[in-house]
Amino acid sequence: MKDKQPVSKEVIIKEYPKSTHWLEGNEVKAVGNLILTNERLIFLNQIILTNEEVEYLQKLSKEATTERLIQLTLTLHKKNFQLPLSSIVSVKMGLYSILPLRPCLRISYRSEKKKKKIKTISFSFTLPLLKRLLISEFPTLGWVSAVKKAVKTKQSTACPI
Repeated sequence: MKDKQPVSKEVIIKEYPKSTHWLEGNEVKAVGNLILTNERLIFLNQIILTNEEVEYLQKLSKEATTERLIQLTLTLHKKNFQLPLSSIVSVKMGLYSILPLRPCLRISYRSEKKKKKIKTISFSFTLPLLKRLLISEFPTLGWVSAVKKAVKTKQSTACPI
């Protein structure tokens, strides 16, 4: 009997579409989608697609795996990027602006090129006013806990004792 190796399936854990702001300092660098999977954190810039491109992507999405779709969408814009969960060092909530109060998600990670150098990236989540009044949880708090949990899960499965 042959031993079957476990198939690693990438699963989307959390997504914040259309209104995630990628911050650099006090400046918004881009607006797009933030996606957390069990393997990586992905930022996809907003783009405008033609009808033909949309139809092509819809056709691909029916037959492709999640991992293949993510790889394809990363190529749609030069500023799309991904962070492997294994490179994330810390996740915390910070402040993007004091007045008005705007919390942000701050992630420290090891650079792929220089493994010892730690960089920080920030994301801010925007909600329409009506949703802000109705939602009891800040999106940032939910993201901090979701990323921490995903990193912890990834570390525990990568290094079994």
